[in-house]
Amino acid sequence: MKVWKSIACLTMALCTANGMASDENEPFASLQWTFGSKGLVPDVVVGYRSVDVATDGDVSGWQGSVSYRPGQGLDKLKLEGVVGDEDVQATYGGGYSLQEKQALLTAGVTGKHLVAGADYLIGKGRIEPYAGITTLDDYDVPQEPVVDTAYDDTHVEGHELQEEYFPEYEDCEC
Repeated sequence: MKVWKSIACLTMALCTANGMASDENEPFASLQWTFGSKGLVPDVVVGYRSVDVATDGDVSGWQGSVSYRPGQGLDKLKLEGVVGDEDVQATYGGGYSLQEKQALLTAGVTGKHLVAGADYLIGKGRIEPYAGITTLDDYDVPQEPVVDTAYDDTHVEGHELQEEYFPEYEDCEC
């Protein structure tokens, strides 16, 4: 009996924990202008973001992206962590610039259809700030499950029938 209660409690805890967050997995695209670059043509960035949104609005997860520089080809490959809330998220991580043949560190912020940040090219010691527009929007916060604790009656109807039809049953009052 104790084993089944333990299994039931564990299952309830896992289902409750799973019900208090939602997964948001989505591809995204953006146009990003790099300050100090030659020309006004933006880089085209495509990527994929996977985050968990908690019932308090906290967001955490990761994103991966690749950028294309018109006239030059593929440029930056990035893998970033994502933290924040449903409206604004910070990103941080690393990657590689195919055009510069350099590893990079990156940090940024994403809001409702806006993105800004900076890439630090490690080998050249150069910072490349950027800003742009993105398809990423804010996240819907999942609702906490409602538990009615006002009614706390443990009486089971038909209890006497259980004793009548199952004489080996003993009420343990547990």
